[in-house]
Amino acid sequence: MSTPHINKSLSILTDDVACAKQLNARNVRVLNTGGDRGRGVFAARDFLPGEIVVIGLIDRMKKGRTTNSFQLDWNVHALFQEPAVIVNHSCDPNLAIVPNRFGAYDFVCIEQISSGVEVTWNYATSEFECIGVSVCLCSSENCQGSAGGFSKLPSDHPMLVSGFYAPYLKKTLGFQET
Repeated sequence: MSTPHINKSLSILTDDVACAKQLNARNVRVLNTGGDRGRGVFAARDFLPGEIVVIGLIDRMKKGRTTNSFQLDWNVHALFQEPAVIVNHSCDPNLAIVPNRFGAYDFVCIEQISSGVEVTWNYATSEFECIGVSVCLCSSENCQGSAGGFSKLPSDHPMLVSGFYAPYLKKTLGFQET
């Protein structure tokens, strides 16, 4: 029994993943940061606010949180493929996360980024309690000392005000799912 609609759907998804990988390869480079943070992700071209810089793709699901996993829901954690898994934390990031069609997060530019600049995001915007950065190395003016997690962000934090955080975290702020 042939199932052409299933085969066509799988083919489209495979094409979409291949396209996402090509876009990532065109947009960014994984390089050594030259510091204690190890490898990082750097812009391979200029970006304007609102542009997708990295498309997140899930490598595998995890039973629990790890220092490299992304929290997708209360008890749902995943490892993302490179380059997303390499994007470093910053308390003053130039990227924000938004859910994507692959069940992961895309990393969207929130301020102008020039080619060669390291791209970063705030880990607390996906982790209720973050274990990935116990001592922050971002060196930003408003460094909080650690990623801490969403539960530690002040209510007036720019990422909260702008709504750039994982959708499951809205429940902690009293929002109702629509």
